[in-house]
Amino acid sequence: MEKIFGAPQRYIQGDGVIDHLGDLIGYLGKRFFVFGDAVVLPLVRDRIEAGFRQGGKETVFGVFGGESSRPEVVRISEAFRNGSCDVVVGVGGGKAADTAKAVSLGLRVPIVVLPTIASTDAPTSRIMAIYDDSHRLVEVLRMDRNPDAVVVDTGLIARAPVRFLVAGMGDALSTKFEAEVCAQTKALNFFKGQGCQSALILARACYDVIRQFGLAAKQAVEAHTVTDALEKVVEANIFMSGIGFESGGLAAAHAIHAGFTMIPEMNGSFHGEKVAVGLLAQFVMENKERAFIDEMITFYRQVGLPATLAELGMAEITDEKMDAIVQRACLANTYMFNMPMPVDTEFVKEAIRKADRIAQSHRGQQGVDIA
Repeated sequence: MEKIFGAPQRYIQGDGVIDHLGDLIGYLGKRFFVFGDAVVLPLVRDRIEAGFRQGGKETVFGVFGGESSRPEVVRISEAFRNGSCDVVVGVGGGKAADTAKAVSLGLRVPIVVLPTIASTDAPTSRIMAIYDDSHRLVEVLRMDRNPDAVVVDTGLIARAPVRFLVAGMGDALSTKFEAEVCAQTKALNFFKGQGCQSALILARACYDVIRQFGLAAKQAVEAHTVTDALEKVVEANIFMSGIGFESGGLAAAHAIHAGFTMIPEMNGSFHGEKVAVGLLAQFVMENKERAFIDEMITFYRQVGLPATLAELGMAEITDEKMDAIVQRACLANTYMFNMPMPVDTEFVKEAIRKADRIAQSHRGQQGVDIA
């Protein structure tokens, strides 16, 4: 089986880079359709417009509805065509990025992802998650290529709510462990090949960076300051994790996250927060030492990641809810079956329950209330 590695054509990161968009990414086209949600877009629109104008490029703006759903993709695509544009630019979080990818896929146009938060590793990948109007994951689509450019202004991220950065750490922490599982089982990555050593190296480095600099990066965002620690963690959250998961592969942590999306009361939590709790269950499935799991939960508490089901919003754990979670997590051909052991719904259910009990017993430090 061949090894395959994929990445965006260009990754640009730094404080104030949106002020030079025309010079940095103007090579992609002449007229850029830029969209973001009604909260984010007004905060950056003037700077984005001026940044493109400085490079002699035109912009058309649209407002994102907030969910990466089929109807929203259709609506944004129509606005793109009506504006006679040739490049689509998604501004904001992971759902804006996924919607931009879906527009690019459908219209066959270049795409730029401009995240204003570092909450997921979605910006660099060619993968997009499509949800229904109840915020449930319904399908995963893929572009033929990775984004043409990813532009990350760390000044914007430093001024965003700190919970976004922390959620991104939760998503990125899993990259090492899921990629290692896939390397062990020789599971296919998202390019339908096996991961090469470069992807595994990036995945492991991603974990190391977050463990070393995560708390300092959180403190930087709390102070609305761009520091070296923040630059490092943003790169880990977005770029290193994005390459690591797509070229390395996913496993139980993300499969369990998909299961959590089936529970409406858990959908007040972010993607990376769900993944972080799913990762603890993956550790139980792998029979990792209790001391290691406890040490990871200690880090979760330090940076503010949830560790229990209650902290994700599930106030009451019922058999009905658990069945819904594991049935979705264990659908045929999902990431769950990249794990190295036999898997069924009862095994996964008990792993989730056991991880929750471990996290509950670790209440020496204050838990996270995100419900």
